[in-house]
Amino acid sequence: MSQYLKRLVFPLAKSYALGFLGEKNIGERLEGTLESRLSAGANTGVGKKLGLSTSSRFSKVPLTSYGFYKQFFDSPNEGDFLYPLSDYIRVTTSGTMGKPKSYLLPKSGLWDCLKKAGFASMLVYTHDGERVTFEVGDIAYTNVPGGSHISSFLTDIGSKQNSGLVVQCPDPNLSFDKKVDYFVQNYKSISFAYMNVTTLFDQIYPRIGEPIHLKGFVTQDRSAAILKDEIKKITGNYPKSAYGSTETMKSTIPSIEHPGAFFFDWRILYPEFIPEADAITGDFGRLDEPPETIKMMDVEVGKRYQLVATPFKNDLMRYVMPDIFECVDDGDDVLGSNAPVFAYYARSDRIIVLHNFTRISEEELAQVLFDAKIPFIDFTARREAEGTRDYLTIYVELSKKMTLEEVAERADARLFEFDKDWKDLKNFLKYNPLRVRLLPRGSFSRYLASQKGLPKVERVEMSDDHLVRLLSGLN
Repeated sequence: MSQYLKRLVFPLAKSYALGFLGEKNIGERLEGTLESRLSAGANTGVGKKLGLSTSSRFSKVPLTSYGFYKQFFDSPNEGDFLYPLSDYIRVTTSGTMGKPKSYLLPKSGLWDCLKKAGFASMLVYTHDGERVTFEVGDIAYTNVPGGSHISSFLTDIGSKQNSGLVVQCPDPNLSFDKKVDYFVQNYKSISFAYMNVTTLFDQIYPRIGEPIHLKGFVTQDRSAAILKDEIKKITGNYPKSAYGSTETMKSTIPSIEHPGAFFFDWRILYPEFIPEADAITGDFGRLDEPPETIKMMDVEVGKRYQLVATPFKNDLMRYVMPDIFECVDDGDDVLGSNAPVFAYYARSDRIIVLHNFTRISEEELAQVLFDAKIPFIDFTARREAEGTRDYLTIYVELSKKMTLEEVAERADARLFEFDKDWKDLKNFLKYNPLRVRLLPRGSFSRYLASQKGLPKVERVEMSDDHLVRLLSGLN
């Protein structure tokens, strides 16, 4: 198809891609699609192992985790899954949160995600607060790994099925450093970009030395909401946040009204939610007496929940994700969406707890450092014990020179104001539970470059081996 014809049909494609945003009966649509998913799953090996039948009540289906599916992924047989085995690709999760896991995902399901949530997101990425600014032929830069990670497969499938509406760059198999070099060398021609916030602040912006003026900056980085004004100064737009995973595939759309937040594409996924107080951790395999869950349209603004995911075109069912979200609004007025808007809060097992007094998440720590006017490039924090005392140790790389004493004093003062439990901990136990360690410039960029998976910083409870890698450049 010629570029002229593509531009001619684009308005119709755009209308199709974003038409679902105004849906009024999301709950009914979700239940109808779920019924079809239950019926299809009842005839598979996975479904039979779960005890599914055409008369199954969804609320009685066991909750699941990776351990339940591992036997099917390791030794698959024809008939185990929704699609023929030839349709499946083996995807490996990034090891940044622990040992890598291997999944089988259907190409049909991945392509469905790209046609729906992927296409809609691509348009929303370029929304300037008033309108979508996407044009046929826009160039999309994506800093994702190659190999067997889901981001690579999504990029590859998108490239093979490319309609010519967007040009993707660079080669996903380039090294992290080469991808950074590519952006610096070609930033004037790039329309919108997906990358880590640290990469933008520490490796790209200093080398370019001037605002970049992108149509959209997209990230899964959880500091995006806190640093939204700084990101807008550099890129010309507030950040668009995406949430995705191997298990849920591409299933969210960025919120424009709430930078750093997103909503679930109900055409892709049936989301349920467990209240934060009842969050489940660990690989339990299956849970035959599941706790009561809350439907997406019944969540309450201001409350936090753990996600339970049932993708419509993926074999996972009632899969308990380790992620906690906060509902920040009951819709996005800018996009005209009635779906609840969520912000990522923390992993259920990645919250720092000191002596059962205080619970601190990644986002809260980032907010504390930002409010304390500590010019950080990036940080990671861990609970570290010494004798009978717990300490919050923050490893931080600064963009401007400050003394260790000044950083520690500012951070502690802000924690004291920000968190009543921090104040109680200090007052009751009579010690300062904060420790700060300053890292030399380039520590986090070297750490990101060393990763084989999607470049990412674990800002809370980084594993011992990854902390060693981060500190490996120190004398």
